[in-house]
Amino acid sequence: MAKKDMASMLDGFEASAQREHAAKASVASGESVRATSLISMTQEEKERYTAFAKAHGMSMSSLVRIAIDKFIEGSKEG
Repeated sequence: MAKKDMASMLDGFEASAQREHAAKASVASGESVRATSLISMTQEEKERYTAFAKAHGMSMSSLVRIAIDKFIEGSKEG
């Protein structure tokens, strides 16, 4: 196996181990385990959403979670 391939494999293993450790630490501390979702959008949308989130002191992840929650709440009313 080439050195580059071995390094890639080890990097992937390390990242996986870090995610597993973070999940166990979250559960042990009573926090919810985080999951990641991929959202497709145009570059312009990403820039606009990121700028809005930063201007309001939040991450884009926070903005998306809030927007989805508001959408769900609004759909229950109507």
